[in-house]
Amino acid sequence: MLHFDVHLPLRLRKYGFFDIGRSREYFDAEESVAALERYAEGFALPAAARMLQLVRRHRGRFRVSLAVSGMLLEQLEKGQKPLLESFRRLADTGCAEMVCGVSHHSLASFFSEAEFRRQVALHRRAIRARFGQMPRAFRNTEGICDDRVVRVARSMGFRVILAGGADGMPGCCADAACRPAECGAPAVLTRHDPLSHAAVAEEAGAFAKRLVDGVEGDEVISLVTDCRGLEGGEPRGEAVLRFLETVPALLLERRNWRFLTPAEAAAQCRPGPAIRPFPPGHGGEALLGNSLQRDAANTLYTLEGPVRRTNSRRLLDTWRKLQASDYMEYLCTKGLSEGARGRTPTPFASPYDAYIHTMNILKDFSGRIGGKSGVRP
Repeated sequence: MLHFDVHLPLRLRKYGFFDIGRSREYFDAEESVAALERYAEGFALPAAARMLQLVRRHRGRFRVSLAVSGMLLEQLEKGQKPLLESFRRLADTGCAEMVCGVSHHSLASFFSEAEFRRQVALHRRAIRARFGQMPRAFRNTEGICDDRVVRVARSMGFRVILAGGADGMPGCCADAACRPAECGAPAVLTRHDPLSHAAVAEEAGAFAKRLVDGVEGDEVISLVTDCRGLEGGEPRGEAVLRFLETVPALLLERRNWRFLTPAEAAAQCRPGPAIRPFPPGHGGEALLGNSLQRDAANTLYTLEGPVRRTNSRRLLDTWRKLQASDYMEYLCTKGLSEGARGRTPTPFASPYDAYIHTMNILKDFSGRIGGKSGVRP
């Protein structure tokens, strides 16, 4: 099973102390438009075109799944309709399954079940309206999966959950396709971390040979690729395009290899080890792993009640846009001494700089919710 997470956040502005109470422009509109154009022209349009070619060339034997975030869909409708149309043509083939996610690529599953459900419902409606599919598969932001996520997905009628890597889950190996113990619960397909990483790290021909030589029987292998921050010339983006150019064709030359959508993979695979319980918040460690991230996220989600009491669609929309998980990644300090960079380009010099600007935005936004001018303290 081959799956791509396709998402692009709006770019945050550098929002200083003296902007509080004076500016409600939290996002850099000009840079957001430029980033969308770079993303579409440099990566997403070529990738969608290659997937469509593979479907046609192999007469439907190539199958794929995509989770296009609601945040990105909104940007595409305003400024990049050719890419939206490319996704629509791919969905119309019947060989691409559109997977439901959390509309604003948020971490709501940690903080508010009500908001989590609302954002999942928003994304499901967006997929049905734009692609004519009623999603049966669900993937939470970053593949985060715990018992709460499974319970919500089950209650909302999803049959399949695409989860992050199974490493660290009790009773589950890295390439397991598994199902929770409760009867009728959604099948959980876990990302095969070693092969998902190798797919974009190794030379395409060598990776195809590794699959052919190393996989036996009727294993279901879940390859999941995060397509955030990929622009023209970006090494990881070029690696994904090379993968699409080479690997599927090499595998489909062999009769014993098939590509499946998540619904097809779940129907075919035998239930693996039961996972009980899911570790709380499994998969979210990189996004809420330090005090900067936790403080910013807690501050953001404590605004839910005040935002709803305003009955303002504009304020609710702004609050949701501020929930994009990418902004928590800006605050990640892991590997900082080694010069590590996140998958999403950041306008800030460091996680500490990002924290200051983020908290300035939340200070101003909190004041506006309360009907105040956002006057500086």
